Amino acid sequence: MAKRSLPIAIQASVARTQLGSILTQVAETKARFIITKSGKPTAVILGATDFDDMLEELDPEFQETLKVAAKEYRAGKALSPRKSLKG
Repeated sequence: MAKRSLPIAIQASVARTQLGSILTQVAETKARFIITKSGKPTAVILGATDFDDMLEELDPEFQETLKVAAKEYRAGKALSPRKSLKG
């Protein structure tokens, strides 16, 4: 997995002419871009997987599942990921 870096701010006019290169960087290096217009942040370009992960984290059902899993783990009703991988 590629290391995450800080988002790169880029002017909308530059993004318009360099979109292909930006998309390549997003796909290959997991780069993230903040698109600015008149110096103000206006939009973000990030990978589809990153976007899906963000939406999942915001999902109330997913959050509830995490709470239940944490409670079960603390109660000793679940295996740690390390133990479950050992079989």
